[in-house]
Amino acid sequence: MELNLEGRTALITGSSRGVGRAIALCLAGEGSNVIVCGRNYNQLLTLEDKIIGEHNVVVGSYEVDATNPESIDKMFRGISRDIGSIDILVNNVGNIETLGKFEDLTDKDWQRSFEITFMSAVRFIRASLPYLKRSNQARIINISSLSGHQPSLSGFNPHYSVAKAGIINLTKNLANDFGRYGITVNTICPSTLAGGGWVNNVIDRAKREGISTEKSEKIMRREESKKSPLGKIGELENVADKVAYLASSKAEFETGNCYNLDGGITRSIL
Repeated sequence: MELNLEGRTALITGSSRGVGRAIALCLAGEGSNVIVCGRNYNQLLTLEDKIIGEHNVVVGSYEVDATNPESIDKMFRGISRDIGSIDILVNNVGNIETLGKFEDLTDKDWQRSFEITFMSAVRFIRASLPYLKRSNQARIINISSLSGHQPSLSGFNPHYSVAKAGIINLTKNLANDFGRYGITVNTICPSTLAGGGWVNNVIDRAKREGISTEKSEKIMRREESKKSPLGKIGELENVADKVAYLASSKAEFETGNCYNLDGGITRSIL
């Protein structure tokens, strides 16, 4: 399938590792120029070298703190100077700095989660909008989570799932509004993935239960696999492939949608 992404420019937030890195590699493989950003500049430079070595595309790498508006403004001054265009914005930034249940979380934990996971998307969309308005194939693709519409039965990490729920609502709001500019806005809701933040959850469980990380990962893989009718957990590349499709000309009539990438775990029929 021809996705017609050659020569497009994609900004992927939180792309130094995990899902964001996989998305950057995938889009570069489809011929897109990519802008990668995150807090670990050395990881970004390593990714830049890999992309340039494997694909004939332009790469821009920027160190940025997604919770700091001034840092984002500085990054976009660099993009204006170095790149000059954005056709695809992938809002991937999101993290759980403090793991726990409701009783474990402070106001600061809730506010920090909202800043990292929700407000980062708001700020990147605001800064990217002038560029997207000039594109003839503009896309905003938000990475939410299965927990954003189907919270864990254990009640674990409610601050994160609430912030991710906000991303889903924001997607629909902006799809309704930005259609007048020809910009499509969609969100992807992955279930647990074998990569990215997975390792942090493995380590946290090992500490809480006093077991080795190897045993913790084995238990978690078994538990997560049982949730899916397919009997397995997702991979980072599954999300990257979905992003590439939604960024393409093939998805020109798809907007305001929430795509569950969860191996059938979602219990509702919608």
